[in-house]
Amino acid sequence: MTQPVYVAANPVEAEIVRQLLASHGIRTELLGVFAWGAVGELPLPEAWPRLYLVEERDRERARAVIRDYESAPVAGSWACRQCGERSPAHFGACWSCGARHPL
Repeated sequence: MTQPVYVAANPVEAEIVRQLLASHGIRTELLGVFAWGAVGELPLPEAWPRLYLVEERDRERARAVIRDYESAPVAGSWACRQCGERSPAHFGACWSCGARHPL
């Protein structure tokens, strides 16, 4: 099997991205969503839901859609100065690297 086009943080995010790609005419298969229930028993990376393209020729177009999704500002969030990830406004530290919120 080819590499996944997207690895989601959780099943909800996987479905959001799957629907976003579908709205652009890009078909995907969602795998690993049932492994999410085994978080704690499985290493986290093995439990993350993954999206695979039905048509490999859609990879570049899918990556462009995903880049737009990932770079869109989230209302009520802030960008980490250390790693660039966005965290909810009420987080005092970055969810990804733990850097303190730039107050």
